[in-house]
Amino acid sequence: MHASTGRRRGVFNPLEDFHFDDRFAELLDYYGGMTRRGKRIELVLNGDVFDLLKVPGGPPEEPYTDEITEHVAQEKVRLALDGHPVLAHALTDLLECEGTQITYIPGNHDIEMLLPAAQRVFRERVAPGSLATRVVFIDRSDTYHLPEGIQIRHGHQLESVHSFDYRHLMSARREGPPIVALPWGSLMVLHVLLKAKHERYHVDHIVPQKRFIAAALFVDFSFAVRLVAGLAFHFLRTRAFPKEGNVLHKFWEGLKVIRHELEPVGRFDVRAQRELLKVRGVHTLILGHSHEPRYWRVARDKLYVNTGTWVKMININLHHLGQDAGLTYAHIDYDDHSRPRTSLMRWKGEYEKLETVPF
Repeated sequence: MHASTGRRRGVFNPLEDFHFDDRFAELLDYYGGMTRRGKRIELVLNGDVFDLLKVPGGPPEEPYTDEITEHVAQEKVRLALDGHPVLAHALTDLLECEGTQITYIPGNHDIEMLLPAAQRVFRERVAPGSLATRVVFIDRSDTYHLPEGIQIRHGHQLESVHSFDYRHLMSARREGPPIVALPWGSLMVLHVLLKAKHERYHVDHIVPQKRFIAAALFVDFSFAVRLVAGLAFHFLRTRAFPKEGNVLHKFWEGLKVIRHELEPVGRFDVRAQRELLKVRGVHTLILGHSHEPRYWRVARDKLYVNTGTWVKMININLHHLGQDAGLTYAHIDYDDHSRPRTSLMRWKGEYEKLETVPF
């Protein structure tokens, strides 16, 4: 959903990408109502629910800092929840229904939710008191296993540009507390993309990025040149001239990072299918991350599902050309013999005659 700090009337926030708080509250109210008929409901928040990279946490001179301590992380979570009170209340209302649970799998944009301080803030706001026991964080790896052969992952670990080392999430410093060891992709967002979004809000809403940049060179030349120059400078600063380590190794790894960053979305789907085929005992793999909804039968007994996003996206890949309004999610239902069936759904909600325009 990529919720950041919300919006105020008459003030456009280019770093806020989630505008469907009310629709999300409708969705949770719909499923919460099923508990009155004896259903048990588990809501799996599969990463990038919050876009904490777009939430300020540093000093005024550098609010979007890459030095993310536990204290900075918890303050960013607090700001995101303040900016989306409807979302927070909807999660609380769901937990107050008997037989409900929330399972949170952090993604690359809300990796801070791996930290105990950030989890504590989330529980205090969303699951106060005894409700806290109904919130589970998957914080030892990127994978949530359901016993019926379903594996749920956000998907960032399939791309080297966005992958984290879960065994060494924090980096020690000579002075001050440890900070999150951010991958190149997160640093690129902080140092390049956030500035670009102030100029062109849609810059991260168009996929694949490689074709978007190529097209922008023809239709928005000056912006495209500044964007490419920013990416090149960031690459040279962080890879070609590293502060420590082997320069040639860093440079070579950086070239691979650039290549992966500019790969079409289709390559992510290929990697996802390969991952599913090599994992034994798993018949369904559910991912997010790429923002591209998918429901593909990979083999006779293997299913790949991508939940897409609740952010409006524009796809310029000819295979999936067009605009996608989002609101998609995976639904896992069980028959009388506890056998799961996974579907890709789109929330339609109640008929509404009007809606607030956010910009």
